[in-house]
Amino acid sequence: MSQNETRGRQRNSALTWRLWRGPGLTWLALLALFAVSLGSAYAPLGVGNLEINLFIAAIMIALLVTFLMDLKNARTIVRVVAAAGLFWTILMFALVFNDYLSRTY
Repeated sequence: MSQNETRGRQRNSALTWRLWRGPGLTWLALLALFAVSLGSAYAPLGVGNLEINLFIAAIMIALLVTFLMDLKNARTIVRVVAAAGLFWTILMFALVFNDYLSRTY
């Protein structure tokens, strides 16, 4: 094997590591948060369990949006569309929940 081939392989290895580092670390963080969420489900925390799991879910969503959807490097229009989608999703859940609470059975 020549010296040029060795350098080429080292460059490819460094490039592969650079490409997979961000998603890999995000995946590990999501797994860790999942483990914390699973552990808190079996802990006798009472009402505090809901708040902890919602906080963990918010962190997971922030990780997904920031790193896997790459909104930190996106153009402004992509961020606006993502924010509009989030707004409409929240609005629809609020309307459905309002309908559920207003019905008398």
